[in-house]
Amino acid sequence: MLRRSVLVIGLVMAMSLPTAAVSAQVPTGLEQITLHPADGTTFVFQGRRYGGTMSIQPLSDGLAIVEEVPLDSYLAGIREVPFSWPEQTLAAQAVAARTYLAWTLARGRTASGSRIGYDICASTACQVYAGIASSSDVDRWTAAVAATSGEILVYNGSPAQTLYSSSSGPRTRTSSDIWGGSSLPYLQSVESPEQGVTPYWDWQVEIPVEAFGRILRAAGFDIGADVRFVRVRSTPDDGGPWFMDVATESGVTSIPNADVRWIFNGAGQELYPGLLPASRPSGGRWPQAILSYTFTIEYEEPASSRSPRLERLLPPSDRPDSGSVTFFGTGWGHGIGMSQWGANAMGAAGSSYVEILGHYYGGLEPVVRDDLVPESVLVGLAWGRGEIAIDATGVFEIRANGVPVADLPAGEWAFRRTASGLTIVPPAEREGIVGFEQRRWPR
Repeated sequence: MLRRSVLVIGLVMAMSLPTAAVSAQVPTGLEQITLHPADGTTFVFQGRRYGGTMSIQPLSDGLAIVEEVPLDSYLAGIREVPFSWPEQTLAAQAVAARTYLAWTLARGRTASGSRIGYDICASTACQVYAGIASSSDVDRWTAAVAATSGEILVYNGSPAQTLYSSSSGPRTRTSSDIWGGSSLPYLQSVESPEQGVTPYWDWQVEIPVEAFGRILRAAGFDIGADVRFVRVRSTPDDGGPWFMDVATESGVTSIPNADVRWIFNGAGQELYPGLLPASRPSGGRWPQAILSYTFTIEYEEPASSRSPRLERLLPPSDRPDSGSVTFFGTGWGHGIGMSQWGANAMGAAGSSYVEILGHYYGGLEPVVRDDLVPESVLVGLAWGRGEIAIDATGVFEIRANGVPVADLPAGEWAFRRTASGLTIVPPAEREGIVGFEQRRWPR
């Protein structure tokens, strides 16, 4: 083994594993290892199959895994709408997803993306990406990606911010009505033809007033004990955010609807998992406690409040009926930009993908701008993990800081964060451990 005044990564190999390369000199410490699949090899991570190069990094808070994948393969892995939907709807979704990726790259990486080294994450916080699809109708989606190759929506020479969500109800929302600030001209409120189509056209959630107050207090809003009324102050389109007003003996607390949704989807579901999300009339539960930012509220006073006034002087715990707060909402998601269920309805009615995109994005039309889209994408799959298990379907090459180390066989390989760096545990049927260690050799 080389003894130099640099960090050296040593690879301790089991006798039954390849031993052609047992050590490699690298200019720095172990920043990452990469798994490069041979032809026909794919990697299975958390039940999903991926065909790109995987990088695993030991960070201070655990391991992070990022896949590098060609652009069209990334788009083929998007799981935002059912592949059975109309082909023009799929084409509209493909352009919206490609544009959103281009906008994300033009904006610059998030703090998390910069720290971990990815362009875009794989969750609903960015776009839902799940690798290689196995459904029987995936060809319909890959055909939509191919048919719109290179096409994006452009505004003032830059990729448009093509926000989209599952369902908006009767109308989409402007960003200023959700998050405040000024709204973009191509993200205005428009009608969405999804009545009778979307399963999220209307929903309601009833919460006992004691639970309602406890959830708000857990989120840092001390509203007081005696709720007098609860209401939503709505605004016209592009008139600013909606607010929920809660009046108690302590005064009136105003909370933006955007925060209300975050509170009840977080603290609400944690404190009352048996209550939230609420049951659906058709069976099962809604996907979230509060599905969208578009809702109104009705407050039913406790029975004691509808009795003689003296009963209002009783402490809440002594009242025979605590009352309730009921949310009446429409849609699922932020409701800005393209409604996927609305695009589904438009596609089924014969609209082209150009018409669908123009309707939801202020008349913008797709154009081919290869200069604004990348050839490959770095996708953040997961981070903060103590261990990452990857099942390789065939042979793959492993590299440390870009330096080839060994070719490894198929099987489930476990990568574990350790105090000294990273340990790799081979498939269970093999003996021995492959371990990476960071060592500084003396001059």
